[in-house]
Amino acid sequence: MGALLVINFGIFIIFALVLVLFYIKDCEIQKRLLRYEKSLDDLNKEIFKIKKFLKSNEIGSGYNEESQKQLKLDFRNTIDDIYAIIEKDREYVDNKLLIIEDKIKELNYFPSSSSNVDDKRIISMFKDGWSVESIAKELMITKSEVEFTLKLVNLA
Repeated sequence: MGALLVINFGIFIIFALVLVLFYIKDCEIQKRLLRYEKSLDDLNKEIFKIKKFLKSNEIGSGYNEESQKQLKLDFRNTIDDIYAIIEKDREYVDNKLLIIEDKIKELNYFPSSSSNVDDKRIISMFKDGWSVESIAKELMITKSEVEFTLKLVNLA
């Protein structure tokens, strides 16, 4: 019973550490996203200021269409670069999350001996005269698991 408590406590500690790791990673991602949002907002403000300046000084009418197209192309390229950086960071975060999920799946693999088939088998073997030690050895489980199952059905 004490070993089961220690195992459960260990699982709880691992789970808590994983949650803390997720929280820290989420905070880092949020900080990056806030920086990108601020950069986009700054770009939009600059575009607005430039448009306002062009309209107020009527310089815009002095530009030919080719110059305006070049400005639009430059702005578009800058925005595309920002989106590429965001996409790259998103892929990085997605890959890291997949790695973390795989590690969590590995940590959560604990063979279960408390299924109905094992419980029934333990009970029938005990009723047939098998000792707790021999049942544990035969089923490759701990004696405490056998004793726990038998206590649940009031046989031990």
